[in-house]
Amino acid sequence: MNKSVWTKALIVAGIVALASEAPAWAQESSDERVAELERRLKYLEERVAAQDRAIVDKERQITQMSGLRDGWFNAVEIGGVIEVEGAHESPAEGESTSDLALATAELGIGAAVNEWVSGEVVLLYDGEELGVDAAALAIGPPSGEWSLTVGQQYLPFGAFESNMISDPLTLDIGETAETAIALGFSAGEFGGALFGFNGDRNPGGGDDIDGFGAALGYGLALGDNEVGLNVSYLNDLGESDGLQEAIDEEADRVPGWAASVVVGMGEVTVIGEYLASLDRFEADDIAFADRGAQPSSWMIEAAYALSVAGKDVTVAASFQQTDEAVELELPRSRTLIGFSVGLMEQLSLAVEWAYDDDYGVGDGGGGESANTLTVQLAAEF
Repeated sequence: MNKSVWTKALIVAGIVALASEAPAWAQESSDERVAELERRLKYLEERVAAQDRAIVDKERQITQMSGLRDGWFNAVEIGGVIEVEGAHESPAEGESTSDLALATAELGIGAAVNEWVSGEVVLLYDGEELGVDAAALAIGPPSGEWSLTVGQQYLPFGAFESNMISDPLTLDIGETAETAIALGFSAGEFGGALFGFNGDRNPGGGDDIDGFGAALGYGLALGDNEVGLNVSYLNDLGESDGLQEAIDEEADRVPGWAASVVVGMGEVTVIGEYLASLDRFEADDIAFADRGAQPSSWMIEAAYALSVAGKDVTVAASFQQTDEAVELELPRSRTLIGFSVGLMEQLSLAVEWAYDDDYGVGDGGGGESANTLTVQLAAEF
């Protein structure tokens, strides 16, 4: 057999051998390819999952940085008030004057941080200066049975309800804004609050959180009739916004109390309030009073709501009086008549006439009098 024959024989033998081994080799190759495909699919799935996690984490970081929480716009409320007033005044002394001014510009932002926490910031321009009027956090359950409010706020001392353009004289004596902590609660028709604060005055030279007070309210609705009662206590009336400048910073504390009632009978609303100090400020403690003072104030107001040509109209009258408040530059008495009409949604026009009778000799009244006519255009949004 020559070389070519041996070569051909070897080639044929090799082909036969390869043919006999082909099924095993082919099966092995197919299994490896399937396994490799499974490994690649698993790798791709892990990569996609990792990318998804990275995307979610990045979105969370962007949300936190920008403050855009899920549905944040549904948890934020923005509102405000703009009041422009024109007034003509005939004072007790001097010539008559008239003016047109921006009386109030208020912007409030409230946000629900979560189901238990909300916050509020109110900026106010009161015709003289712009500042933070309130900024506080409120913590409490969604049921509203109790709440803890911490921050700059108006203390729940006095009610100061009115349908007039002018604030009631009770507010001029008792309204108190402080950085405080207040615990409020409600149970059926009853509600109330306990509060504590470190005031601006420092009796005895100390600087402690020793200001406190409490309020209790009751409300009842019987058909179209409603009754609201409120009584409150403040351990130092000298901390009120109206008395702080008149009371010596280290004068002894003189507590105050207030009581109010609001009765609604269909279209008629009657408001009454009394506020007073429980003791006398000494002569050395209160400015301009050579025999000391025990300031107080009361007011009564009646309002009637009706509809005229499809517009909501309110007519109101009020009589208010103070006692031993000449050093606070308040009138002895004030008589007011007011009228307001809703021109369109959230826009109203009000007119008010006020007659003030100032303190006379011996604080017995009979002093000079003043008349003021005020027209106000107000928008709420």
